[in-house]
Amino acid sequence: MRICYVVPGVGLKPEEKARRSGILNAIAAPGTTIVVDGVKEGPKSIENAVDEYFAMPNVLDFIIKNNDDYDGFIIGCAGDAGLEGAREQSAKPVVGPGESTLLLGTVGDKRFSMVTISLERARMKRRMVREAGLAEHRLVSSHALGIPVLELYKDKARTKDRLIEMLVEAKAAGAETMLLGCMSVAFMEPEILYEASSAAGLPLVNPIVSAVKMAEALVFMSQYGAPKADASLRSAAHAGAR
Repeated sequence: MRICYVVPGVGLKPEEKARRSGILNAIAAPGTTIVVDGVKEGPKSIENAVDEYFAMPNVLDFIIKNNDDYDGFIIGCAGDAGLEGAREQSAKPVVGPGESTLLLGTVGDKRFSMVTISLERARMKRRMVREAGLAEHRLVSSHALGIPVLELYKDKARTKDRLIEMLVEAKAAGAETMLLGCMSVAFMEPEILYEASSAAGLPLVNPIVSAVKMAEALVFMSQYGAPKADASLRSAAHAGAR
């Protein structure tokens, strides 16, 4: 199984792409390869609706041109930039990290909060909750870190402390879990995120984990029963059982 993680902006340096590739492939099941690739033109980062609209046509063009090379795609933006258009044009499953956190992270009728980088993105996240068909009362609060994407890693201790503040506030508001709404935060070192979650006593739902697992499931379902895929699917199932 080959899944492409499509970076919708041009701000990532090669070494950061490689680091993220390592994290994604550590999450993936045996037999799955996640390839990090992306657009050649677009915003440096996606921090508002204008950046998202700028990214959309480039994401769509990438997925159309590379449809034969992969079994599925993950759009590397927690706002799911271009998701619906990509699904219309792609013969392969396309997953949005934002949608996947909402559908997988709230299983069990959990009440939840969401945290992203800015007030503008927080408003967009509330819209995504409505579009996912979830009852709005289940979203107990939405939070903004107030740190631009390109500055998140410059002072990781500051970012971690700010995330803990948001988690504590969400728990006090009645949330049972916190959904991460920014991929750059989601790609912070797993140890940092675990420490923040533990310090606040509130579970985190990470969009890179939910997106990879949803993509694997959708690809598996799309290939289930296909003659050429039978052997590989059985092999993957046995590997998972072990």
